[in-house]
Amino acid sequence: MSSDIPTDILSFVDPAETDDTYRVVLWASPGSGKSVVAASAPGPLLVLSADRPSAYKYARKHWAPKVINEVRYQGPETLEAVYRYLKVHPEVRSFILDPFTNVYDALADVAPAGREGGPDYQWVNKKLLGFVKSLRVFDINVILVAHEKLNDGKKGDGKLYPALGGPALINKVLAEVDICAHIEMRRGDDGEITNVGQLQPTDVLVCKESASGGVLGARRVADLTRWFEVSSEALRPDVSDVPFVEKESELVDQLAEAFDAAPEDAGVTLEDAA
Repeated sequence: MSSDIPTDILSFVDPAETDDTYRVVLWASPGSGKSVVAASAPGPLLVLSADRPSAYKYARKHWAPKVINEVRYQGPETLEAVYRYLKVHPEVRSFILDPFTNVYDALADVAPAGREGGPDYQWVNKKLLGFVKSLRVFDINVILVAHEKLNDGKKGDGKLYPALGGPALINKVLAEVDICAHIEMRRGDDGEITNVGQLQPTDVLVCKESASGGVLGARRVADLTRWFEVSSEALRPDVSDVPFVEKESELVDQLAEAFDAAPEDAGVTLEDAA
């Protein structure tokens, strides 16, 4: 039976094809180690920084000798320049925008006037979301770093969200990413600091983990390279059952130390972590 459907212009997806790149939002309060965790992504890294000049000083030391190339945000033209750079530098494996909040605010400062006289936030949203979506063409991981934002007020739900602009932009950006993790810092009895990522949503934290089908768990030591490795392995078509709990015994031990050192009112348990 013949068909008039123009199948020659349809692009069919190969079900056996795997994509080992990920898109992530990392968010937390200031000083929680977001930049250090972002730099745990596979390198070489390109960082678009709108933070203070020394923001990646510790991250460079912590992850040495990983290549971390950092450029400063100077205006809307910087987004276009980053796109052109990535186009001719395929060696870059991960791109970091840090922090998203500052770029959003800087764009609002130069946005055309809206109907009510203030900044045209639709223009701002289109600029930022368009840039994030444009990165789909590159074989890279994308990490967006953000502060936290309390949704309070009469219409608020009392939850903490990543500060990715207004509600509409937050929803659209979160739809673009595989992981949205809240970063927490835990200090053990020995004084060693462990960064932990909350991957599953809670009553007060907006999180997301669709990268691994849930294999990463509710919480995990914050190491993006390891997260990506585990997720890619779990989603391969030829993998039916992977005993990650057994394989990840070292990480579970680290989590136990971190959570045992947490204050009693922190609401953190090893059961949640595993």
